[in-house]
Amino acid sequence: MKKLKTYIPLILLSLVAIACLSFAEIERATLRCTDVVISIEKNPEHSDFVTEEDIYNIINSNRNMLIGLEIGEFDIAEIESTIEDNPTVLSCETYFTLKGELHINIKQRTPLLRVVSQNNRSFYIDENGYFMPLSEHASARVIVVTGEIYDQYQPGINIVDIQESKVLQDAYAMAKYIRKDEMLLPLIEQIYVNENQEFVLGSKIGPSTIEFGAFDNYEIKFRNLKAFYQAEKVRENWNLYKALSLKFRNQIVCTKK
Repeated sequence: MKKLKTYIPLILLSLVAIACLSFAEIERATLRCTDVVISIEKNPEHSDFVTEEDIYNIINSNRNMLIGLEIGEFDIAEIESTIEDNPTVLSCETYFTLKGELHINIKQRTPLLRVVSQNNRSFYIDENGYFMPLSEHASARVIVVTGEIYDQYQPGINIVDIQESKVLQDAYAMAKYIRKDEMLLPLIEQIYVNENQEFVLGSKIGPSTIEFGAFDNYEIKFRNLKAFYQAEKVRENWNLYKALSLKFRNQIVCTKK
């Protein structure tokens, strides 16, 4: 009994705490939504691919329909899941403040390259390898991939999960490598896939055509390409070349005009 008496205050305190939490939860559930605040994280490289209006359309509602509803009527997890199902959205965080404000914070996907397939359908692949649709709100200035590319577009799906998408996976890896390189990024503007599933790069400076060949040994090929462009003698004679090839091991073959 003495031991039991020792624990009685702790037990009572726990019961009081549980009761307070229960009352607080009941009070919170009956609290009404006072405002809706949609925050879309800006991408420094591109305009917004999703807008506040898009978010309301995704959840099939609008601001006036939500304000005044009891918080208990909202399924926060469902709202987040529905918004994240949109292929232009990377993540969504949703919560209520103590004042009853509903906050919806959106992170957008960042396009890495734009693909134009054989049937002339165009879409993006984001920096994580996921398919993204084009947007009526914005256009991303990214590397464009064209040529012999089969239409395998499935919004919200990662390219690694699609069979027979090796050419897209290689183009994605190439674009990711180019994006990280300060010299290659302003140089390469297009990737063309020929009938042999080999790559041809379009250059903004110097020879307009760069035969890259297969994706194997790509780091060595890019290293050789950078060395070519850094050579002073080459820079002095840009106009002499119309194309160059990286297909041959450890050498660059130039074609004069």
